[in-house]
Amino acid sequence: MLLFVLFTGSQWLLSSAETPAHSAVTPAPREGGWMNRHESFNQKVQANQGNIDLVFIGDSITQGWEGRGKMVWETYYGHRKALNLGIGGDRTQHVLWRLDHGNMDGIQPKVAVVMIGTNNSGDDRNTANEMVDGVTAVVEKLRAKSPDTKILLLAIFPRGETFNDQRGKILQVNQAIRKLQDNKHVFFLDIGHRFMDKNGVIPKAIMPDFLHFSTAGYGVWAQAIESKLASLLGDEAVKAIAAELNGTWTFSINGPDGQVDSEMKLRRKGAQLFGSIVMGNDREFQLEQGGVFGNRVEFTIRRDRPQGGEAVYHLVGEIKGGKLEGEVTATLNDEKTTQPWWAVR
Repeated sequence: MLLFVLFTGSQWLLSSAETPAHSAVTPAPREGGWMNRHESFNQKVQANQGNIDLVFIGDSITQGWEGRGKMVWETYYGHRKALNLGIGGDRTQHVLWRLDHGNMDGIQPKVAVVMIGTNNSGDDRNTANEMVDGVTAVVEKLRAKSPDTKILLLAIFPRGETFNDQRGKILQVNQAIRKLQDNKHVFFLDIGHRFMDKNGVIPKAIMPDFLHFSTAGYGVWAQAIESKLASLLGDEAVKAIAAELNGTWTFSINGPDGQVDSEMKLRRKGAQLFGSIVMGNDREFQLEQGGVFGNRVEFTIRRDRPQGGEAVYHLVGEIKGGKLEGEVTATLNDEKTTQPWWAVR
């Protein structure tokens, strides 16, 4: 009997050790510009030993803090000795390789914000179980590399304009990785619901391509984690500015024959901006993809031209002393022109 127990026990250990690894947990590098960005992280880490309190680890959604999210980053993290460790296209296996090759060497940040896995979720990539393994491996690697760092693990964000199978797969993974939370070293937040409306639709104002964020979308992300992040960092939470935009404005732009004034109506709802502009012959055009962060607004107007074709106007502006002013980029037949615009109540 004892021999049988020993034998079966050793067999279990053997089969466990021989369980084949899958791609989501097998550290792997990538080629091209990816390696350059990875090496740039290592250089920043080496140049800032002992001077990094906060890191963000992820894929293109995280890398986007340097693009459309730049203004939001400066507002929330510019004063916090923060480092962005996001690379577009990364999956869990690529993050594992980066962690093994210098991205965390010699630093012990107070907090690491982790959001990874969406690029593993394609049907031809990894199963839900494998995705859970991959995220778990990233968390465990971080714990081993930097034991004193608190990990704020974010649920993988929803993707796709409306309900779809990939969202369902991600949801199942999120339900499982929630179990990694121990409220001591690992903390979990699921903020995905903040990026969609009550019908489960993700607005273009938040995610223009239903995956990557606009400036307003990054604002929603930052605000959603700020209370918890400030608590983990032990500092004061950043208070978001809520610009007062509701009401009727006089929109102005310089035309061929001088200044042209139009009526513009705005209505803000959270990070989204709705409204209309009357442009010529009392034609009213609805704002599309309207977003707000702080004092910054962004929206698009599409206008059919009598002579044929469509003109698309993309407007970005800020409130300065009660006045809205910025630039409008007009696109017609693949040609673009940019000029100032302003609006007053």
